[in-house]
Amino acid sequence: MKTPSVPKKYAGFTLIELVVAVAIILVLTAVAIPNAMAMLRSYRLAGSARAISHQLSLARLSAATDFTNAQLVIDTAVVPNTYIVQVWDKSIPGFVDVGGTQFLSQGISFGFGAATVAAGGQAPMQQTLQAVFNSRGIPIDGAGAANPNDVIYLADDLGNAYAVGVTVGGHTRVYQYIAGGWTQQ
Repeated sequence: MKTPSVPKKYAGFTLIELVVAVAIILVLTAVAIPNAMAMLRSYRLAGSARAISHQLSLARLSAATDFTNAQLVIDTAVVPNTYIVQVWDKSIPGFVDVGGTQFLSQGISFGFGAATVAAGGQAPMQQTLQAVFNSRGIPIDGAGAANPNDVIYLADDLGNAYAVGVTVGGHTRVYQYIAGGWTQQ
């Protein structure tokens, strides 16, 4: 028995139809890639801010549980864009590293970005390079007094900025710089 043949006009797609379909896909891809890259950059910046917040909480918890001082140290010179938690060891005496050096995400650095005002009530606006907690989990300055001015600023290469602040009670807050002001996240 002979199988019926498919008429030639229904045999497949024409070259013009394929070219139009590929052109539509290319246009949609060209529009989507910049948006996807901006979203990825935003996620990296927000993730780095949350990682800093968690490490500050770890330093606070370490200070309180070990009944000693602990600190988060930011490195902007020797190994840029890194930070580490350290706990005071009474037997040395001195700070010892806890958990190893942490790195910021690619394209993220310590800095103010487009921000022009301080976050979290900090006065004046300055990058905190060392947030120290006492044995009660309270942030302190070099003299041992409560310090409400610890804020760590992060920025991406487009000027977007986040800040991680520490309250006098030792709690961390994450802020995003949007339209000339800071919004708590």
